[in-house]
Amino acid sequence: MKIVQNNIVCSISSEDYIEYSGKYYSVLPLTSSEDLEGGKGGNSNVFKLIDPDYEEDYSIIKFCKYHLDSEDEVEQTRISRFKNEIRALRKAKDKGSEGVIELQFHSMATIEGKDFLYYVMEKGQTDLLDYIQTQDITDQQKFVLCLEILNGIYELHNIGIYHRDIKPDNIFLIDNRPKIGDLGLSEHRDEDQSLDILREKIGPSGWLSPEAVNKMLCEDTKFEAVHCCTIKDYSDIFQLGKVIWYIFEGTAPVGQLHYEYFAQGNRTVFDLIISMLLYKKIDRPPMKNIIDTFNNQATAFLS
Repeated sequence: MKIVQNNIVCSISSEDYIEYSGKYYSVLPLTSSEDLEGGKGGNSNVFKLIDPDYEEDYSIIKFCKYHLDSEDEVEQTRISRFKNEIRALRKAKDKGSEGVIELQFHSMATIEGKDFLYYVMEKGQTDLLDYIQTQDITDQQKFVLCLEILNGIYELHNIGIYHRDIKPDNIFLIDNRPKIGDLGLSEHRDEDQSLDILREKIGPSGWLSPEAVNKMLCEDTKFEAVHCCTIKDYSDIFQLGKVIWYIFEGTAPVGQLHYEYFAQGNRTVFDLIISMLLYKKIDRPPMKNIIDTFNNQATAFLS
């Protein structure tokens, strides 16, 4: 492995490996040998990881792209977020959360004399964004997808974790079941201090909750007392409303939404989505009510 323009990349040599618990694992690009950088994220680099005992399959290894001795304040915050993500995945695994992507192990690797955190997780066959765009999916399958995603986020909430970065490409299909991944912006209910930076953009463009937009625009201004700028479980509910709409419609819900725009045609599901997308957090339904309503509709549809 080597560092090129602040990214960890494959050198395609005998040095492309990590050692963990006495075993050596090969690190390879996600796609091909020409794609040496693999998957690049804002704060991480992602590669295939080959276990020598199971060379016909692979896992996914995700490196924090900032070395632990960095003196840059923003980079240290990103490192803390990466640690937070590992903690969230470990907690989900310890609690038996089946709807969250499985953490296999985590440690630190030395690259060009600098130490970088990483973790290894199970691989997904695809993500929800690609799955919806490329597969012919029945309404029955859509109902099942929505319920499993809702339950996955509910599992996180029940162990005190708010995701805050819910979008289709952060949901992975593993053996045809959706699992929640990419907890880099997650927040723990039991944390004494937030890692959020003043007016920082928290969440994905196009899927931001009103609170996330308010944080960018209103935090530390006279409007902060008027508009909610905290991003927690109710923000997940807003993002889930957008994801459910996307599953049924193939688009993101933007602008004034009317029932005649909802091609699926289920009035109760439409009204539920609209309630999840309400501006004020106190007006959105709690997760348990959402799951119960959706489960009832799914049962009626599938019967």
